Amino acid sequence: MRKIASVFALGFCLLMLGCAARDSGAYDRGMDALSRGDYSAAVQEFQTAADQDGRKAEAYRGQGIASLRQGDYAGAIALFSQSLEEMKHSNRKFRRDVLLYQAEAYEKNRQSSQAGAIYDQLIKEDKDAVSYVLRGGGKLREGDAQGAREDFERALEQETTYQICLQIYQVCTEANREADGAEYLERALELTPEGAEESRLQAQVYYYLGDYQKAQAGLSAAAEDGDEDSLRMLGSLYLETGETAGARTLYENALEEGSHPAAAYNGLALCDILEEDYESALRNIRQGISCRDESVMRDLLYNEIVVYERQLDFETAQSKMREFLERYPGDEEALRENQFLQSR
Repeated sequence: MRKIASVFALGFCLLMLGCAARDSGAYDRGMDALSRGDYSAAVQEFQTAADQDGRKAEAYRGQGIASLRQGDYAGAIALFSQSLEEMKHSNRKFRRDVLLYQAEAYEKNRQSSQAGAIYDQLIKEDKDAVSYVLRGGGKLREGDAQGAREDFERALEQETTYQICLQIYQVCTEANREADGAEYLERALELTPEGAEESRLQAQVYYYLGDYQKAQAGLSAAAEDGDEDSLRMLGSLYLETGETAGARTLYENALEEGSHPAAAYNGLALCDILEEDYESALRNIRQGISCRDESVMRDLLYNEIVVYERQLDFETAQSKMREFLERYPGDEEALRENQFLQSR
């Protein structure tokens, strides 16, 4: 089953790079579509921004992110190169951002050496903590645990924060070395949170360490403030501890408030699946799909397959899986599940 998807964060606001005197607004519309996960609309708007408004560097970056999120890694790599080539003025933050996205595309395209070269470049220029973490993650996936540890320690020398500790944990988890990552979560607990944002991050640390009692208060406060990551984690906390009623109340309240309806419907479907009420699960999934929120669509469609499997309707599950893989061809979890379905 897929948990509630988090809203895609775009990072920082970019300066205009060589834009025309009169701007059609296509770039802003493209950014809005990108944040909603409507990649087709985003690509079209970015193309308009490039062709009519002269905002090519920004537009190609936006198209590259859309390609990256859709699994077209080679296309994303080329678009990020175009973005860098079209820069009219020096902007180190913009350049660093594009390079980090390009490195991610290289990693997912199984071109780890090219990704590593980008991290080397960024580290040489700025001793960038994030680049140390990401380079360490690449080393860990290649089996170089000692080299990874050295990079993680260098990252913490540059920046000892909740964000960096959580990022190290994430790359360790992606390399199937979750136990190694837990060490850095423990180190995060040595920090003292200052303000609501750091309290939220501390709650996430407790969540990943399995200390749900300490995690719950911080996540509840952040979820009430509309933070979707906290909503997702709090819902997962309830489900993992068997408190389905608490999870259901959380999602129903989110629906009443009009907060992230697609994610809330997906959460309600997860409650239904655990309670083996598959008809209700399908109703909630269909309601979620009707919201047309692309940031949650992948999870909704995957959970729909799960429901048909649980109902032993393997023919429909296989049909839905074919449609899913046409839409998300690079989804590794779905590819593994498809092998199971083919054996039925």
